[in-house]
Amino acid sequence: MTKKNTKKITRKRRRRRVLLLKISAIILLIPVLIASGIFAYLYTHPVKLKDTVIKHELMEPFDPWDNVKHLYFADKSDVDIKSGANIEQLGEYPVTYTCRGHEYKATVKVEDTTPPELTLKPCTTDLVEKITPDKFVKETKDLTEVSVRFKEQGAWDKEGTYDVEIAATDTSGNETVGTTTLTRKKDTTPPVVQGADNVEVMQGKTIDFEDGVTVTDDMDPKPHFSVNSDQVDFATPGTYEVTYTTKDRSGNEATTVRTVTVKKDRDYNRKVVYLTFDDGPSAHTDKILDILNKYNAKATFFVTGNNQKHNDVLKRIVDQGSVVALHTYTHNYAEVYASEEAYFKDLQKISDMVKEATGVESKLIRFPGGSSNTVSKQYSPGLMTKLTKKVQEKGYQYFDWNCDSTDASGNNIPVKTLIKNATSCSAQHINILMHDTDAKGTTVEALPDIIKHYRSQGYAFEALTVDSYPAHHSVNN
Repeated sequence: MTKKNTKKITRKRRRRRVLLLKISAIILLIPVLIASGIFAYLYTHPVKLKDTVIKHELMEPFDPWDNVKHLYFADKSDVDIKSGANIEQLGEYPVTYTCRGHEYKATVKVEDTTPPELTLKPCTTDLVEKITPDKFVKETKDLTEVSVRFKEQGAWDKEGTYDVEIAATDTSGNETVGTTTLTRKKDTTPPVVQGADNVEVMQGKTIDFEDGVTVTDDMDPKPHFSVNSDQVDFATPGTYEVTYTTKDRSGNEATTVRTVTVKKDRDYNRKVVYLTFDDGPSAHTDKILDILNKYNAKATFFVTGNNQKHNDVLKRIVDQGSVVALHTYTHNYAEVYASEEAYFKDLQKISDMVKEATGVESKLIRFPGGSSNTVSKQYSPGLMTKLTKKVQEKGYQYFDWNCDSTDASGNNIPVKTLIKNATSCSAQHINILMHDTDAKGTTVEALPDIIKHYRSQGYAFEALTVDSYPAHHSVNN
């Protein structure tokens, strides 16, 4: 080999080594470039979502972070999420994730894929009732409205027991099917009347013959019901029959007869004055009783517990044929009208006092200020509306007045004024308000002329009973 050839070979080898070095450098640089490219891409695209459409169950808690699959070279604090998802309403709602100036959008699709819960019950009915799906449904539960239908409508018009399939479908079309039974029977039992017991009523009083009466049937929830009371004459004492006729949808019919006895009322069509004295007993009670005895008149004393040193006269009132009734134990409006419970607590105390003094349990009441008082509203709004009903439910009767002597307007009202006011009434049954206290001496003086006036007009003087005309005022609280 010549020297020239040797140099030529050497140059070729040198060029080959350089080329190999360049190729090696390029090979080594490729991963670096790829890694740099990946890093650059991921850095500028740091958020990777799981889905662009997020299917979400109605009413289930929603966290938009659950849709983030990866964060590249970023923390949660670098990501701003704006979500308009309303998990309480079906629909599609946008969610936007923003990081390093890039936005990633997704849609939350709130849907309902859960079928309703359906609880059924068997139904037993007659051969007449129309059968509808709701008669078998005890309960449905779902987040949306549920409709029920028969999976398959049957004839079901004969006696027997049938299997019935009920389908419950919600707003999204999810369906639950359940099976129960329908039993159809021939109904031969008529409706039953309850509460139509025989009753007594005072002459001149009336009653509602439907009040308290109920009609039930084993199959028909609304049987026909009529009352025939045409023969009852409340103005004439005697025994009458009221007929209740009932009929169910299957045609079963029955009648129930109720006996109504109209009792003679000695005061019916008579003119009667009820002399009433509030707030006693007092130092004047014996004087009032002397006057009543002289004129053969009776009266009613609505007493309190505020002057018990005179309680010995209460027995004389009863022995003389007059009546001791219940006004209040304290006559303290704030205490008595504090509440329904407070009123009845006070009433029991005055009732116990009267029974101990007289041996008689009174059922006659006069409310302090009358049933029309408004002062009770200061302590318990609506109280008088409750009390006027409750006392009668407990067997009491309350009495107001339709004639006022006006002796409550002050002490020592002139006798002539009291007589004029107390004799100005002309009703068939007159209930005169007067007072029996130590300060009402002129009331005692006016009493004889009051009695003489009404007696000259043909009035009798009677004590009140639970059946007497009560002269009720309009309730204002």
